[in-house]
Amino acid sequence: MKESVIWRVAVLDDHPLIGKAMQYRLAQESQLVMAGAFSQRQQLMAFLQRHQVDVLVLDYMLGEDQLDGLQMVKQLRLHYPQLRILVSSAVEKPAIVQLLLKEGVQGFVGKSQDQEVLISALYQICRGKRFLTADMMLELDKFKESDREMHNYLLPRESGEDISLLVRELSPREIEVIRCYLDGLSITQIAGKYARSRKTISGQKQTALRKLGLRSDLELFNYKQHFSDLVITH
Repeated sequence: MKESVIWRVAVLDDHPLIGKAMQYRLAQESQLVMAGAFSQRQQLMAFLQRHQVDVLVLDYMLGEDQLDGLQMVKQLRLHYPQLRILVSSAVEKPAIVQLLLKEGVQGFVGKSQDQEVLISALYQICRGKRFLTADMMLELDKFKESDREMHNYLLPRESGEDISLLVRELSPREIEVIRCYLDGLSITQIAGKYARSRKTISGQKQTALRKLGLRSDLELFNYKQHFSDLVITH
């Protein structure tokens, strides 16, 4: 027996062509319809107040004047707890995906994936399941293992210790590396950007984590907003 339910999909992405491409593709699906495509957070929030949406395809990195993906997810979960969220992003870091899952998103698809993967993810999420590609699940497993090793190696940040004081201990190059990493660049990409070896960049990142008393990438991303504000004025 075929399913007769129709799910309403919305898209928030600061590139308008993404929304148009999604609208064209969803027109070929009998159970998925485009409820709306938006490039600004304010447009989406106003729409959600008046219309029902079953699943939102959310770009993790919006414009500079917009909330980042993690903060956007928190806001959506607070005001629309029944809304299912599928994050689509060019930033495919396991640490970010882990944080997003922790905040309650139902799935993640990197923008390097074929559009058909996104359609499969939408169906799976609409049916009440989570979605991650096999490659991302493997990357998450590796990340968790690496995180555990680093967690055991570094000492924890002392309770009550102000991270703003610890940031002052970082060298300018360590700050550059952490800022780029928090912005979604990989170690290899940062090495290319600053014409340094991958080993050097990795070492600077680990030294920065040790100075900050942070024992994992997950802890680092938890401080993203606070740390970014401090770094900008360093």
